[in-house]
Amino acid sequence: MPETLELVWIDPKSTARIRKRPPWQRLVDDAGRDPPAGPELPGQTVPAEDRHDVFLILARSAATDGHGVAAALSDAVREDGKFAPPLVLVAGELRFPFDELEALKAAVTTATPFAGGDEPLKAAVAAANDFLKTPGLLTAPAVVEGLTDRIRQAFGRVRRAVPSGYLDAQIERALLEHRRYQKRMFGGAPQLRALLQGPSDKAPMLVYLPVDLATKLPLYQRFRARLIAAAHLSMDQFEPHAFALEALALARQIPPAAPPR
Repeated sequence: MPETLELVWIDPKSTARIRKRPPWQRLVDDAGRDPPAGPELPGQTVPAEDRHDVFLILARSAATDGHGVAAALSDAVREDGKFAPPLVLVAGELRFPFDELEALKAAVTTATPFAGGDEPLKAAVAAANDFLKTPGLLTAPAVVEGLTDRIRQAFGRVRRAVPSGYLDAQIERALLEHRRYQKRMFGGAPQLRALLQGPSDKAPMLVYLPVDLATKLPLYQRFRARLIAAAHLSMDQFEPHAFALEALALARQIPPAAPPR
C-alpha cells in the first residue's frame, strides 16, 4: 500500500505564482483536471482549481534537498545582482520546536507538586518562578533553556513514583496541546519557526509558516511533510542556517498502516 499524502494548507495568494513555475506548469497542463478539485481545506478559502493544481504539484514533483535549494538561490541572482526568491519543493521530517518561555512555564507547573521535600527541585522551581515574575521580561532563549534544564536535572536526581521521562512527557503534551510553538519575526510579521530534516541533508532547513496555521496542523510535534516554499537568503543573524524557506503550501506524508498480525 502506498503512503498517503494529506493536503494541510495552501497560501491562496501564492497559487498563481506556484503554477507559473515552468516545470510545474507543464505537470499541471499534462495532467488536466480530472477530478477537477483537490481535497477541501477546513477554514481555508482556496478555489477548487487551485487546490487541484497545488496538490498535484506537491504529490508528483520531485523534491530537492539543501544543496538543491542553495543552487536555486545562486541561480536566482541576476547578472545585475538583483535577487528574487525562487520557488522550491522540499520534503522530509518537519519539526516544530516549542517556545522556550512556554516550556519553562510548563516545567514549573509539572514539577511543583514534587518539590515539597526536595530542596534542589524546590530551589530550581523557585528560581524559575522569580525569573518569570520579572517586569518587562525580555531575554535570550539560552537563559530560559538554562532554567528549564535546571528543573529537569533536579527532577531526575531522585527516584519518583512516576514513569521514566515523566517530566519531559508532560511538558511536551502541554505544549503540543496548546500549540506553543516557537515564533520569530520574518517578513514583517510573527511566523512559526520550524525545521525540516531532509533524508540526504546533514543539517535541517529553516522553515517559516504563518502563525494562524498552528491550529490547523496535525497534533504532532514532528511529521513527514512535503512543502512548496520561497527560498530566501539568511535574514536573521542569530540563525545558523544559510537560508530560510517561506512555506507556501504544506502536505503531510502518512506511511501505510502496518498489516494486522
